[in-house]
Amino acid sequence: MGYSFIEHPSDIIVLAKNKTLETALEDVASGMFTQMGTENSDESDSFELSLSAPTKEQLVVQLLTDILGECETRPLTPKSMKVTSFNISLLSISVRVYGKKAVPENIIKAVTFHGLRVETKGGNWEIEVLFDI
Repeated sequence: MGYSFIEHPSDIIVLAKNKTLETALEDVASGMFTQMGTENSDESDSFELSLSAPTKEQLVVQLLTDILGECETRPLTPKSMKVTSFNISLLSISVRVYGKKAVPENIIKAVTFHGLRVETKGGNWEIEVLFDI
């Protein structure tokens, strides 16, 4: 199903919709990566992250925040993310992020809780995230 951008006067909002929570997470990460400059990236490098959180909302924010942190410290321009394991009842996830060893073109300052939505609608999962740029 994928992701789309929602207009905002100063920040970026990504809305991801997909059949499962894990694919919606991959889609919202793709939206974030597009903002960071994926058109000049490839999948020649990668890193893995694992985490758990007490709520779905915290899982989304923590996952995307951890990816941003890794991309800044490595540096890596991300191209794609694949969920390698996910347990919805424990809210634990492992992902592999693929990209190119290079500083991202556009920096995202933060993943916010402002207006964050993680819910099912019409049989699909929707994740809406506001990124501070």
